[in-house]
Amino acid sequence: MNRTEMLAALEGLLYITGDDGLTPNEIAFVFEIEAEAVQDLLESLTDMYDNSLRGITIINTAGRYKLATKKEYIDVYRKVYTNLNKMRLTNAALEVLAIIAYKQPITRAEIEDIRGINSDNILRRMQSMALIKEIGRLDTPGRPILYGTTNDFLDYFNLSSIEELPELLEQLEIDEEIEQDLYTNLAKIKIN
Repeated sequence: MNRTEMLAALEGLLYITGDDGLTPNEIAFVFEIEAEAVQDLLESLTDMYDNSLRGITIINTAGRYKLATKKEYIDVYRKVYTNLNKMRLTNAALEVLAIIAYKQPITRAEIEDIRGINSDNILRRMQSMALIKEIGRLDTPGRPILYGTTNDFLDYFNLSSIEELPELLEQLEIDEEIEQDLYTNLAKIKIN
């Protein structure tokens, strides 16, 4: 199979695998080629999509390559895909997702402890949207469910891995010290 045929076959493979996509190792196995050749094929196919007027592109989600629609045409897609409106996330849903994404694995009780409010309905909704899933159970009395994010979560937020999440500002104590210093300095300025 020549390179042009491989590109065409790869495009078809990505199409038929849908949301599951393919890993570079799976592509290498199918074409019986080395990893470097797979990367070259993926880059070439991605460039073909990105450098022409097409409605689809190739994305990498958690090491799996798949076809996806381009975000530039989202307004057009919304007119047809009516369920997209159901995918809009409320601030509370985003808050729960952020807690899970940064603290996973995490239990419902831990989420509610952080939020200070019941989160059952939001958790059910996020599960029905496949943004979170049960990833196990805590080995304590009651065996509470542990939640984590899914590949659909990565797709929704256009991330290739959870490591791409922005860093958390875990310096609350430092921030409070800075605030106190600012207050003290402002007080000194007023006195002088």
